[in-house]
Amino acid sequence: MIAVASVPFAVFAVISGQVAASSWALLGGAAVVTNLIIGGRTVAFLTVGLVTALTPIAIVSGAVPVAGAALMAIMCFGVGMSAAQGLNRGLMLIPMYLAFMIIAPPPWSGLTAVDRTSTSYLLWNMLFFGGGALWAALVFPELLRRRNVPMPPRPEPWERTDVLVHTITITVLCTASTLGVLIWWPGSNGAWLVVTVLAVTQLGGSTNVKRTLDRLAGTIVGVGIAVTVASVTSSETVLLAIGLVLWVIVVVIALSPHSYFLWTVFVTPAVVLFTSSSIADVAKTDAQRLGFTLIGCALILLASGIALGWAHYQQTHSPLSPTES
Repeated sequence: MIAVASVPFAVFAVISGQVAASSWALLGGAAVVTNLIIGGRTVAFLTVGLVTALTPIAIVSGAVPVAGAALMAIMCFGVGMSAAQGLNRGLMLIPMYLAFMIIAPPPWSGLTAVDRTSTSYLLWNMLFFGGGALWAALVFPELLRRRNVPMPPRPEPWERTDVLVHTITITVLCTASTLGVLIWWPGSNGAWLVVTVLAVTQLGGSTNVKRTLDRLAGTIVGVGIAVTVASVTSSETVLLAIGLVLWVIVVVIALSPHSYFLWTVFVTPAVVLFTSSSIADVAKTDAQRLGFTLIGCALILLASGIALGWAHYQQTHSPLSPTES
């Protein structure tokens, strides 16, 4: 399956000569396969359309902080509302990945700075991300069927109140995070702030606290793995290959009963290796990722505290509350 998933990446890298940017074909494929397993073919092809259409919009909007934050708000609102159908777990990968496009678009060989308004740059990135997604949507349904890969049951829809709370939480936190990063740290690894909020925020304040602690511990271990990998090889191709293997492990862990700590341990070096513009940049990416993860976890703990406080207030001030009966 790794070889099949790598086909568009290899083809695009040869045609364009852009190895780092072409690796986004793998991320597009990962998003589609995840949504294929969770929601079926219809959701998989919806993912293809969304990542293809939103890629140039995300890149261009990042030049204007308010525009980038507005796009993030729209995406997070959609992801939050999809929890009513139990689809948010897969669809959240779309704003996760596009956060990188908004804040720090893929580097382009031969350019010291990316031109967000270049037609050719936008079209190439649409081809990389959307092409990888389309390949996965066309090939993987039959491949998974032939391999007799067991499909997990579709996630249960959330209650209306839970959907509303979750939607407001991720929309407000991710929008504010995107705006702040674009204003004060443009071009950085600030997308990790958005990734942390989306990955950690789940139903229930107490659940968020536990996942936050797991996230911090997993990030520290994952950072060490990424630094170790970068220290033993000097080949960008090898780093991307290792990153691909790690992504396969991440998808397998995410789609099965797992420890969130374990998922974080593998997803950290996977994304660090894919988003570092060079081997020398791995340590810098690691440091920034850890810093933004800490900020994101602090925001989630704050939101969890507010949610728990509100829930306690509703319980104690309910007409049927034991304290008032």
